[in-house]
Amino acid sequence: MTLEDLTQINIGIVLKRKKAVYQSKKTFSYKIFNLKSYEEKIDYENFYSEENLDNYTAKKGDLLFRLAFPLKIIEVDDEIAGLLINNQYCIIRIHKFKNMTYPIDFIKWILESNTTKHQLEKYLIGTSVKTIPVVKLRKLPIPNIDPEQQQQLSYIINNWNKQKYLYKQLIKEKENYYNIIINKIIKGEG
Repeated sequence: MTLEDLTQINIGIVLKRKKAVYQSKKTFSYKIFNLKSYEEKIDYENFYSEENLDNYTAKKGDLLFRLAFPLKIIEVDDEIAGLLINNQYCIIRIHKFKNMTYPIDFIKWILESNTTKHQLEKYLIGTSVKTIPVVKLRKLPIPNIDPEQQQQLSYIINNWNKQKYLYKQLIKEKENYYNIIINKIIKGEG
């Protein structure tokens, strides 16, 4: 079984080809997904097209797979839903396979696993910007695991992701705490 058996994989749009020369009443307006904007929580850039590009927008529950190295997989949430996805990413949308749907977090975990990363690194092409051919991504083997085990793995993955988030928050708070103490000592207040 391969990734394309379980999902629909579409490359984002080449923006230069669809950019509106002039804005009019018939112009469609979009916000473009950008990794920097996403990670730094800043505004997304506006994009105008004379064509309806809704087929290239992210929907909640999709995965965005960054095709350039270093690889990045992002689960689409309310913040990203509706944003226009450019051709640096693939939109991975889950669908049923033999009357069974694999959980999105399970697929994401497989894509983020070290085994998959090592496998995909073999397929990197390009000299200055290394990218993964979409054909290789589509043919990525996915283990055939029964639904009960999928649910167990999803629970474990979600639990571990929550723990990682809490650990990161704890580290931030500890850094702030120790910085306050150090600054008080430096200022002679402690």
